Amino acid sequence: MKKLIVPMLVIVAAATSAFNTDASAKRSSALVPGFIPHNAQGTDCEQKNNCSDVNNGIVCRVGQVSTGAQLKIMDDNGECVLTGYKP
Repeated sequence: MKKLIVPMLVIVAAATSAFNTDASAKRSSALVPGFIPHNAQGTDCEQKNNCSDVNNGIVCRVGQVSTGAQLKIMDDNGECVLTGYKP
């Protein structure tokens, strides 16, 4: 019986840590402006919707519909070239 206590405590600690890590990742995601780039360099952009900068696998689009144009977010140089994700 005592041999089971330590492994069970390790499993509980690991599960708790995993849930806390996931929750903190969700809190750190922020809404950022999403832009339609009018040129390939991303220097001429038009702001449309808010997007997320956290990759959830779903690309941010105008109106958040699958047929909307893909939106980009600004990089550190002020160019809208980074992929935005659906919030």
